[in-house]
Amino acid sequence: MKSTQTMSQKSARESLGNPDLFHGGVYITRNGVAELFIQTAAEREAELAQIEQERQVKALGKIITRAKLDIAQGRHSTPEEVLRRMRAADE
Repeated sequence: MKSTQTMSQKSARESLGNPDLFHGGVYITRNGVAELFIQTAAEREAELAQIEQERQVKALGKIITRAKLDIAQGRHSTPEEVLRRMRAADE
């Protein structure tokens, strides 16, 4: 798990030129209250990639659930039936 740190706005302003200080993310505080979170572009890209992967996993789960329901309710076709319908649509 990534570690985060906390620093004041003044410390953050003084450290903005050094991205190594922001590795793992940094909460910027004002009067001791977290006001801003800074992370590197690489960390943000990794976070967005993980969010997208989770979205795709959920979507796949929904597709599988619907497919199981269709099969249970008899709404399915053999591969031969599907090919026959596709060929008929192309004519």
